[in-house]
Amino acid sequence: MKRSGIAALLLGSALFAAQGMMSSFNDFDANGDGKITQSEFEKTQQSRQAKQAESGKMMRNVGNAPAFGDIDTNKDGIIDAEEFKAHQQTRMKNRPGKGAGKCGVGKCSGM
Repeated sequence: MKRSGIAALLLGSALFAAQGMMSSFNDFDANGDGKITQSEFEKTQQSRQAKQAESGKMMRNVGNAPAFGDIDTNKDGIIDAEEFKAHQQTRMKNRPGKGAGKCGVGKCSGM
């Protein structure tokens, strides 16, 4: 992938994060090497959850947090910018009331 493509993916992730909608790739890529290791992923996820809990926010969906393997679709042991973006887009699309109909994916019964 060309550098401009990677930059666009990172910028897109950063824009989601800036809007408070989703995490940025850079939030997880602690050492800035352009890839997220399982260790970086787990440390960042734990830190974000601890901050949420400390601020008094409800943690009702913590059990639904994605696992590293859910995002590392090619199973090479790292999450690259493309895998991260694809996962973020899928999560946004499948949120209730977002892109999957009024009730979300499979949430409305009898309709």
